[in-house]
Amino acid sequence: MRFGDGASDCRTSQEIERTALRQLLALFRTTRPLSSLVAGTLSASVVIAAQGRLSSVSVAAGLTMTTLTMFGFVVNDVVDFDKDARAGVRRPIATGELSRSRGVLFAVALLFAVYLAAPVVGTGGKVLAVTSLALVAYSPLAKRFPLCKGAYVAVLCCAPLWYGTVTGGVQRTWLPYATLACFVLGREALMDSDELVGDRRAGLNTIASILGCRRTWRIGTIVMVLSAVLLVGIERGSIGRIAALAMLLSLTLVFLWPGLSDGRRIQLSRFPMLIGAVAIAVGVK
Repeated sequence: MRFGDGASDCRTSQEIERTALRQLLALFRTTRPLSSLVAGTLSASVVIAAQGRLSSVSVAAGLTMTTLTMFGFVVNDVVDFDKDARAGVRRPIATGELSRSRGVLFAVALLFAVYLAAPVVGTGGKVLAVTSLALVAYSPLAKRFPLCKGAYVAVLCCAPLWYGTVTGGVQRTWLPYATLACFVLGREALMDSDELVGDRRAGLNTIASILGCRRTWRIGTIVMVLSAVLLVGIERGSIGRIAALAMLLSLTLVFLWPGLSDGRRIQLSRFPMLIGAVAIAVGVK
């Protein structure tokens, strides 16, 4: 009788479970859940504001846009794995923690989930199709035209607002789109500044490589703060104005809080962006 077989099988089972859990966590991290949630919150909030209540349509719209944004991030990591690895970006696919093949399969599953949920919303299918194509095209275009990638992302981030307005059957003037795009453009400048060394290592010449790290950071900060101030000015409803003021206050805290690294400030700026998404959805016409 071999008494060690039971313990060995138990260890093997535990190792398999730990490996599976690590893979699931790696897949989850590739989706950039907080950034994806900002996009979904914007779409859902527009529909809620239009209908005056929480509904299955608003929930489906939010989940659909969140999942589509997750798809875009996974595709970006799959396509940019070599650049990210050379730049020292610590993402699961770039570090080899997650294989590219699994990333591709996961991206396909996310896109399938998007179009599985889309019929619940009922409208906005063309917006989803255009956004899907734009997400797939981002990485190749960013490599070919690195100076323009910030502007591309800024325009792409308007898709959740567009989807929400189409789904909710409401209209928005150009002002909320411009405000959102300017905020994202400023944040992209911060990211270029923070990732300058890695981008140079990967052979990419971004705005920061031309203007310099500190100047790019200052310009990005100014653009983000001015966008938040503009949002406060164009809000019409009391709830929207409160949300816009909360965005401005939280953004100011992110930039002025002592002891934070540049990368940490960029990460924390997602929270003001999330608040701003709600403000745009409920208050700006």
